[in-house]
Amino acid sequence: MKIPNLAISKIIALNETKFFAALSISATTLLLNPHHGFANITPDNGNLAQSDRTIEGMSGGFTDSQGCGFIGDTPSYEMNLESRIDYMRFTVETSGGQPTLLVVGPNSGDSFCVLGDEISGLKPEISGVWEPGSYQIYVGNRTNTQHKFVLDISTNN
Repeated sequence: MKIPNLAISKIIALNETKFFAALSISATTLLLNPHHGFANITPDNGNLAQSDRTIEGMSGGFTDSQGCGFIGDTPSYEMNLESRIDYMRFTVETSGGQPTLLVVGPNSGDSFCVLGDEISGLKPEISGVWEPGSYQIYVGNRTNTQHKFVLDISTNN
């Protein structure tokens, strides 16, 4: 009869515990930090919990979106809506260039492009009703340049 090495079992268990603790911390950080990763947004008595937020980053990228300027390989912001939101607005301001806002929705064909123009003061904006699901938001630029951006997300009319 072979007796298991308890010291090795304890080390494996300890490493598994550290791994799952690190995984839990990473997942929590990704869900709570809108600057990186996914944010889950849940309605709370008609108002969104943590919905009004500001995301900062660099606009543009090297991928031609075929109609909505140049975007990054990864979204500037991602969100998962657990239920319908009756009103939400995205507004982009940049330090220069010609900003664009590309929103890819949860259903096939759900893609919306907003170009900054003179009327908006080069501030692309989209608002309306948002259905449940995952959304990827890209802050792009009509020219192949990058500029600092601020993306404001609001549920106030």
